[in-house]
Amino acid sequence: MAKGEKSKSGGGTSSRKSGPFAKASGGPVLAVIDMGTNSFHMIICRARASRDGFDVISRVRDATPFFRKSLVNHFIDDEAQDAAVAILANMLNHADARDASTVVAVATSAVRESRNGQDSLKLIRAELNLNVRTLSGKEEARLIYLGVLFSMPDLSGRFAIVDIGGGSTEIIAADRKTCYFAESYKLGAARLTQRFFRKTGPTPESIEELHDEVRGELRPAAAAVMAAGGFKQLIGTSGTIQALAKLDRVQMGKPNQSLQGWKIPFSRLTELVSYIETQTLSGGKIKGVSSDRSETILAGAIVLLETMRSLNADSITVCTAALREGVVVDRFLQTGWLKGVLDDHRDPRSESVYTLLDKYGAGYRHAEHVAYLASIIFEQTRGVLHDYTDEEAHLLWAAAMLHDIGTHIGRKGHHKHSHYLIRNGGLLGHSEEEVAIIASVARYHRGSEPKDTHEAWIGLNDSARPLVEDLSAILRIAEALDRSHRQVIENVKVTMSALDKKGRRPQTISLVPTVAEGEDCMAEAWALSEKKAYFEKCFEVRLELLVEASSALAQF
Repeated sequence: MAKGEKSKSGGGTSSRKSGPFAKASGGPVLAVIDMGTNSFHMIICRARASRDGFDVISRVRDATPFFRKSLVNHFIDDEAQDAAVAILANMLNHADARDASTVVAVATSAVRESRNGQDSLKLIRAELNLNVRTLSGKEEARLIYLGVLFSMPDLSGRFAIVDIGGGSTEIIAADRKTCYFAESYKLGAARLTQRFFRKTGPTPESIEELHDEVRGELRPAAAAVMAAGGFKQLIGTSGTIQALAKLDRVQMGKPNQSLQGWKIPFSRLTELVSYIETQTLSGGKIKGVSSDRSETILAGAIVLLETMRSLNADSITVCTAALREGVVVDRFLQTGWLKGVLDDHRDPRSESVYTLLDKYGAGYRHAEHVAYLASIIFEQTRGVLHDYTDEEAHLLWAAAMLHDIGTHIGRKGHHKHSHYLIRNGGLLGHSEEEVAIIASVARYHRGSEPKDTHEAWIGLNDSARPLVEDLSAILRIAEALDRSHRQVIENVKVTMSALDKKGRRPQTISLVPTVAEGEDCMAEAWALSEKKAYFEKCFEVRLELLVEASSALAQF
């Protein structure tokens, strides 16, 4: 994408004031927001320094179902829009208070199906500087699958997953290495409640109609799961199934037993559904079900019952991880913060970058740290200095990871050697143009600016040249911030001055580093002073480094 071209859909990552994946004790911190139909959820996690997992710092849920009406009229009204902005603002404040420096936000069926869904997300970005990614049904299923895999390491053989959300139900057939079938169906608990019970409330007739409808919709899914090899175990995820498990615990006299791994036999589920139907029709309270869930629990329970009936499943095992945890796993996998865990599910494009890095033996820690710092600067300047998406972010990350592989040939002119090795390295999953961009960004991470006589520059399409200029300018700064190759600058926060007279962009960009205890960053400050001119030229701003006096430098 050329400089100044607008983001197509938003990358799903916010440019938070303290930068993505800020390092604290342990690894980077990530917050994930799930804008569901029935409720909004946020999970905040810190990757472990050992890179074998992550720890949950906080969970937040807002059960205000403002998006529920959009399932009927496919339109997000002003009330729902305003409520969404307010809820998200509170969540972002909560994330900031817990040092979550990257926020990844995703939206599902309500936004996906609304006529003005993308307009709604543009407004959120304008008001909160939060990019929200709308998931397709299949992508939603894939992420649920990742969440289940990570949270159930002992799961083996063939299994199926059913996830009943507010707007849709996802059904998956898989094993630990391969997802054989994944599909999304418009059978969410809130959607069916609106469709069958909105006008007259539940009646024996409408309940029977709902059973018939769900049964018919699920026939193709059951056939597809069986065609994919069937399953030995059925896993259930998300709020409806957890609510049913909580109800079962209460009735079984075990209210404090863990939900993770709780098993509900089919015969027991039929009793639970019968109880819910009876209580609903008589106007009685469903003991053990929260008030915000009680309105939709009947429809959700019927979906689960008919799903198990269609799949001929004798029981279902609860997994408390789902979409949100899947997004966390996916993000940490792609950024190298999960290793030796679900490696088979790393993005093949990212995997090809690691393969090339391994082949030529460049400094792993330096490469990953420069890529980390480059991502911080990219994310925190998104929407201010540029409007690039996650696609361009990946190209920058790849170039940063590979910028020094040319030292395998020789230190002198290694940036040119890096360009050659990347162009000829077989980066799987990348187009020819993407490989050319990655190679050129790595080529220009050092002093020389692009020239019309350079082979790397000649080989680029005209439309790609502004992108290469911008990304290489960011890479130069990130590389300077690890000049010593000792990760002295652990993290960096980007702050910005007031906009210029034309109101286009800030006049000054300040980098505020977190310096390792007992270290100084004089070498990095000197390197930045040598390399910042190109960044200032590309983005038309002044760049400065601000360091606490205790780090031997106040301003550079």
